[in-house]
Amino acid sequence: MLKKFLLLVLGLYFLTLLQTSFSVFFDVHGIVPNLVFVAVIFLSLFTSPGLWWGEISAFIGGFYLDVFSFSITGFFGLYTLILVSSALFIRFIFKRHIKIPEPRRRVEKRIYPL
Repeated sequence: MLKKFLLLVLGLYFLTLLQTSFSVFFDVHGIVPNLVFVAVIFLSLFTSPGLWWGEISAFIGGFYLDVFSFSITGFFGLYTLILVSSALFIRFIFKRHIKIPEPRRRVEKRIYPL
């Protein structure tokens, strides 16, 4: 558990540094790809319903984006709020409204000689 948490923290830190320093050179009409948001969405979609890794990653990734953002407008916490609310929205939608079918187990018919 501690290994996964440290890997999550370091991975999101690396993605935040990559996004704020390197991906600004790949903007298209002023739009920069948000790597942390994509990682949080994937973690929210592909973790088990009983685990909170999506929300934890949203909080950590949003905090990193808030720390490394260079805006003077005073909206500290905005990225955290956006990422956590999107992770909670995904959890709500998948828990209440989307039923993922479980794979059926294959039952083999065995013929026993009499």
